[in-house]
Amino acid sequence: MAGRVEISDGWEAPIQAGMAKLFEEKLGPDIAEDARRYAPERTGALRDSIEHHLEDGKLIVSATGGDGGRDYAAYVELGHRVFHPSTGQTGPEVVEPEPFLRPALYKERGDR
Repeated sequence: MAGRVEISDGWEAPIQAGMAKLFEEKLGPDIAEDARRYAPERTGALRDSIEHHLEDGKLIVSATGGDGGRDYAAYVELGHRVFHPSTGQTGPEVVEPEPFLRPALYKERGDR
């Protein structure tokens, strides 16, 4: 016996609302909290800058590193070469990455 499935108009809105609720109330806070736990802590500014929000239905988890234009989270996450202001040169020294956002994002979640 073959069944029939009909999808009525307006089905997208409840799905999008459910996803937004899941992102805002569960997934966003969980990822942000894990990122805060994984963030290296020297002053706490990086950890305190981690936030989440929805943008056009997409979950955004971000970090800046602090207030006042100190956007260094990407340098911590990805690593970087050292800049020497006294010479204006980027030296051969490398600061190794200390990932905190990606491990939080890729963490397995939910019941299995």
